[in-house]
Amino acid sequence: MSRRPRIRFDERGLTAIMRLPEVRAALHNKAEEIAGRAKTIAASEIDDGFASEIHVSDETRPSGRAVAKVEATRSDAAGHEWGSTNTQRRRVLGRAAGVQPQTIFPDRSDRP
Repeated sequence: MSRRPRIRFDERGLTAIMRLPEVRAALHNKAEEIAGRAKTIAASEIDDGFASEIHVSDETRPSGRAVAKVEATRSDAAGHEWGSTNTQRRRVLGRAAGVQPQTIFPDRSDRP
């Protein structure tokens, strides 16, 4: 009887991969794609000034993981994303990224 091969995940390998310039470039390119969609949505639904303040920032987490973030830096950005008493909720960044609430918080109603 043959044994199935055992695979052991080595965290050090993943950390090394996440530091590669090619991985960082791929993350940045995906963030630029999302930022482009966000700017289009913002320009059509809010104004060009809001669209011009959507940027991509690259950073490295303390764990060594590379991150590329799409950020809206205008002071009322959170209000437009999540809504407030004075601002309609538009979810510019969430819609541009294709994030739906159910993908963030999966339905767990069938759990005991």
